[in-house]
Amino acid sequence: MSELAAFGLVGSRGPVPPELASEDALLAYLGTSSAELRKIWFYRSRMYHRFDIAKRRHGSRVITAPDNRLKMIQRKLLALLEQLYRPRRPVHGFVEDRSVLSNAKTHLKRRYLLNLDLKDFFPSITEARVAGVLRSFKMPGRVADMVARLTCVDGHLPQGAPTSPLLSNMICFRLDKRLMAFSRDARCLYTRYADDITISGVQPPTLLFEGGIPAAGRLAPAQLAEGLRRIIEGNGFALHPEKLHYADRNSRRTVTGVKINEFPNVDRRYVRDLRAALHRVVTVGAEEAQKSFEEKHGGRPGVPLASHLRGRIAWVTFVKGRTDPVVRALTTRYNACFPDRPLKVELSAVQKRERSVWVVDNDETIEQGSAFFVERVGLVTAAHCVRDATDVEIYHPSKASNKFTARVLRTSEAYDLALLEHDLPVTEFFELGLRSEPVAQGDHVSAVGYPGYGPGDGLNIRTGTVSSLPVRHGVSLVEVTQTLTPGMSGGPVLLNDEVVGIVHKGGPGEGRNFAVDVRMLRKWLDEEG
Repeated sequence: MSELAAFGLVGSRGPVPPELASEDALLAYLGTSSAELRKIWFYRSRMYHRFDIAKRRHGSRVITAPDNRLKMIQRKLLALLEQLYRPRRPVHGFVEDRSVLSNAKTHLKRRYLLNLDLKDFFPSITEARVAGVLRSFKMPGRVADMVARLTCVDGHLPQGAPTSPLLSNMICFRLDKRLMAFSRDARCLYTRYADDITISGVQPPTLLFEGGIPAAGRLAPAQLAEGLRRIIEGNGFALHPEKLHYADRNSRRTVTGVKINEFPNVDRRYVRDLRAALHRVVTVGAEEAQKSFEEKHGGRPGVPLASHLRGRIAWVTFVKGRTDPVVRALTTRYNACFPDRPLKVELSAVQKRERSVWVVDNDETIEQGSAFFVERVGLVTAAHCVRDATDVEIYHPSKASNKFTARVLRTSEAYDLALLEHDLPVTEFFELGLRSEPVAQGDHVSAVGYPGYGPGDGLNIRTGTVSSLPVRHGVSLVEVTQTLTPGMSGGPVLLNDEVVGIVHKGGPGEGRNFAVDVRMLRKWLDEEG
């Protein structure tokens, strides 16, 4: 077996770049001399500075960061090394367009979950291992040693160098390959984010354990299948005995800090602690809260509490999205606590539209439609969507289980319009504006709603043009070219994200597709006072 095959790297990369073909070529590419190179080799430990950063949940992590000159050299090396390594599908750490969120989403709704953690991940990757894996790419031995020395310190990969993430993934290539095969044999799914390993399944994963499936909770390494432990140890890593966890379908399932029971979410305890910290700022003041943070909650003198809270809110925003009500409430509260350092809540028109349109369910007629929030007006839908009802249920598909009751405030059968009264918190929704100028034939418009809504469906956006502007029984209508199927009734028709109509009727059985002109909504509101 070739050395390349022994590392499991066959087919994983392209040819060695010419800059890595010889010592002279590498020195010329890096813009350095042999003398400077020797100086770096002898004095590299002095070219790093070390500091602690707080982890997201608890504890701290030691970062070993190179100085500017060495960092520049490492970034040049990184550009070459990226040509050698192609990440496997299960690898989500330090890979473009992948993240802790993409890692978690891979295991979404899997009933059984095993989380493993590799102890001392970066220190376990020695300089000799780095040089060895580079040689496996057919890199000349002298060049491999040069790259290893330029990217390692104190005999191992430093956590903080720009080259370390990629090199760690290269080292783990064989580990990933073997754990993929092991998980496949166990009918499970495998992913890795740096030192966090996750294996999940839809059926009880008996092959992952020795002596039967354990109870949900923390595990001892000895409870894992011998084959699983052998793969990890055989690749030069050790399991962290305090960070092994198994979750079944009846327990909370979390992957790299993201809760995945129903949809990607943040643990409620994390949000609760964040709310408590903001509440403390309100009750005792920012100065006293800062002292408490430094004394009791892992803060360090000179680290502002505001920065700490911004980071925690940023994490919630990353997982839940900027339009989420929890995010909006946290952001609003933070801005009230720290008005001199406000968080921006600038949202795109698409994000506002997505949170403005909701589903409405009428239990009386077993009918489902759409409704939307309008600036200075309220919650609007079509009258036939709330026929015979005094109260209807409304909910947003992002969390369909969180339903609210809306009262039918008034309706107009002639205009097919209804206004609903609700008590939703203002952080739950956005509002659309009404277009002041009349729509014209040929205008490009979008009809928005939830046709035939079912769990998992998102907002349906159908584009087309205005084909005619008929008047029926004194009601101005907007005919569009797109098909307006059942369930879209009551939703908005938009031109440049302003409301020009309310979906009235359409679909294959109708032959034509109509919305009520927004001028009828204004006229009706004026008539009602």
